[in-house]
Amino acid sequence: MEQILSTYVMESILIPGLPKDAASRIAFTSSDLWPGEGWNFVFGQASIDDRVGVWSIYRNGDAEKEFQTVLLRTLKTALHETGHMFSLGHCTKYQCGMNGYGSRAEADSRPMAFCPECLAKVCFAGQIEVKEYCRRMVELCRKNKLEGEAQIYEKYLKELNKNIK
Repeated sequence: MEQILSTYVMESILIPGLPKDAASRIAFTSSDLWPGEGWNFVFGQASIDDRVGVWSIYRNGDAEKEFQTVLLRTLKTALHETGHMFSLGHCTKYQCGMNGYGSRAEADSRPMAFCPECLAKVCFAGQIEVKEYCRRMVELCRKNKLEGEAQIYEKYLKELNKNIK
C-alpha cells in the first residue's frame, strides 16, 4: 500500500512555508500516512514546537455510506492534531480529545472535546474566549447532527455560566 511519509510533509513542505505571523499550517490528505520506522500508520501527526500538522481521511471510512461517522472521525483528528499544534501533549488524566490512540477502536472511543484542563490550555495559547469556543462547538455539532458531542459542549457551557460571569 502506498503511504505518505508524514514527517516529510511537515519538515520539507509545511515548516519551510510557515509564515512568521501564522498560528499554524496544516496539510490534509486522502492518502494513508506513515511516520517512519516502527509504525504501520498514523491518523495524523503534528509538531508541538513547529505549529504544523498533517492528517488523513484515508482510514475514516466511506463518506458516501457513513457520512456522520467519517465527519466525526475527521473532526476528532483535527481537534487532536490542532491541540498538538497549540502545544498540548497527550492527556492522561481524563477522557479527552488529546488522549493518544493507535487503533480505530481507540480513536472512536475518544470524545471530540478537550477535557477542562486541555480546553483551558488551548484557549489560553490561542487567545480564544472559552465560552465563545464552546458556543461555536455546540453550533457546529448541532448543524452536523453530532448530538453526543453537542451535549458535551452544552455541559461545559452550563458549568462555565455558573462559574464565570
